[in-house]
Amino acid sequence: MNVAIPEETKAMVSLLGDRSLRIRNRVSLQLEKRVDEIGDQLQSILELESDPLIRERLTLLLSLGQSEDPAEHWSILRENMSLNLRDGMVAISMMDSENSVNRIELLEQLQALSDEWIESLDGNLSSSEKVSSLMEFLFLSGRFAGNSEDYYSLDNCFIHRILETGKGLPVTLCLLAVVLAEEADLPLYGIGLPLHFIAGHFQGSKGIRFFDCFDGGREVTPEECVNYLHSRGIFFHPQLLSPCDTPSVLQRVLVNIKHISQRKGLHAQLESIERLSRQENLDLT
Repeated sequence: MNVAIPEETKAMVSLLGDRSLRIRNRVSLQLEKRVDEIGDQLQSILELESDPLIRERLTLLLSLGQSEDPAEHWSILRENMSLNLRDGMVAISMMDSENSVNRIELLEQLQALSDEWIESLDGNLSSSEKVSSLMEFLFLSGRFAGNSEDYYSLDNCFIHRILETGKGLPVTLCLLAVVLAEEADLPLYGIGLPLHFIAGHFQGSKGIRFFDCFDGGREVTPEECVNYLHSRGIFFHPQLLSPCDTPSVLQRVLVNIKHISQRKGLHAQLESIERLSRQENLDLT
């Protein structure tokens, strides 16, 4: 059956191949919001599309739009080699056993937060100045902060709860900053120190700037990182200041959720995480 495809839809799909992550994210979200309406059009485009990147992103969009199961979302992302931080954190939020999380609404919240920051930037800022602006926007302003009063709360682990409460763990606050930085094409990465998590802005020959998102987004020196580890009896190795890859960072969040659920006897939440662990063969010890 031939499906009439409006030029507007064709143009939007073509933008899935844009170099800008920010543009791709927004186009993908707009298409996904209309997938029930234009799914046949998108499927027809997919059958004719020759660009492998557009095919991959369109396949992912259609697959996610056909499922509301969080564990299945995780599998879809992994199978499409698209387990990025934003979608990974959203998939984790959908595993919240106490709250029903709408994927589209959560993506819109993250998009609005990103837009607010990026649209406030001066176009002449350097990469380093943009990262400093991001830390001020998120943390120095007090909009988000480390939850030292109730550290072992699941509110600190799920991105939708963090957007509501403004509180989080070192790893989740850091990932929020990284997700926004990615949309501005900034080389900000998560660094998984033992017992802590910080963000690193990699500046090539200029070295690395480190930020503690849990402690107000303040910049920390390499010496402070070394002293922190030594104070806890941990031998420092330069490899500890290397960026974490996306799967290992997301797995660290899942481990936190599992341990907090065990600690507080949250059986429904624990079962949700363990089901994913079995399905994906994840080591969450």
